[in-house]
Amino acid sequence: NGDEESLRRKLDLDSIKRAMDDIYRTAKLLHNFSIMNYTGFVKIAKKFDKTFKEHKGLFKGNNCDDGKGAEVLAGKMERLYANWFCDGDMREAQAQMLTKRGDGLMMDWTQLRLGYRLGMCSILALWVAWDCVWGQLARDEISIGGRTAFPVFRGCFGLLSWHWFWGLSVYVWTRYRINYIYLFEFDPRNVDTPIDIFNDAVDETLVYLICMLLYYKTDSDDQLFPDLIPPGAYPMFLILYTIKCMIFPWKLRKPLWISIRQVLLASFVSPTFFLTYVGDVFTSMVKVFQDILWS
Repeated sequence: NGDEESLRRKLDLDSIKRAMDDIYRTAKLLHNFSIMNYTGFVKIAKKFDKTFKEHKGLFKGNNCDDGKGAEVLAGKMERLYANWFCDGDMREAQAQMLTKRGDGLMMDWTQLRLGYRLGMCSILALWVAWDCVWGQLARDEISIGGRTAFPVFRGCFGLLSWHWFWGLSVYVWTRYRINYIYLFEFDPRNVDTPIDIFNDAVDETLVYLICMLLYYKTDSDDQLFPDLIPPGAYPMFLILYTIKCMIFPWKLRKPLWISIRQVLLASFVSPTFFLTYVGDVFTSMVKVFQDILWS
């Protein structure tokens, strides 16, 4: 079992690296924030001294934190990281611990892109809800729930909801520094950030809502959408797209399928905390699995 011990040691080291990166980057942000506030306070104090000369020097001194504590903490993390992982090379340690694009500690266009696409999802969801439910019920016509392919959309919606809830869970765990990667024994190299998970979930939601809307509109009586494509093609496309999302990218999906196989063979494998978690989720998805089997 030397290979298993070596793998576990590597995962432990990766977990320590991620924790130190998080502390270092947060300390850097706190230091920058402190410097900004300190600079603003100094300018306000100078203005005060010029305006109220009889109280000149009232705010002189250490009346505002200049971020020394955060700077000391960041320096300590740099030295520890350099000694443990970079053979004492401080430059290499600083380079590896810098903020990365999309890691949640540096603003970039990823958040704006996610917000824009979330807005698109909201508009599509309102359109689908109005057209497929309230609008049709008001005219005493069959809503989307009465159509033949509705179990397909309901089953895919269950899987889509699970993806959204997983992203929300990862965000909360990351936000409050719960080391779920270590608890679930994940490989840190194959773990998506919350932003990446939400981006994937938004793409899947857009495809889901578009397929539902096209299926309903092409099969409705108002004939606003051309019926060049048979209505049944849209649920079929959604099924194929869902299968594709559950398999690819294989490097990220492979551990999930291995865990599912181990859950199904629970009597023959050693249980882990993540297998217990997956099994608990499966017991809450009976209706979803029924719809998937029907599909």
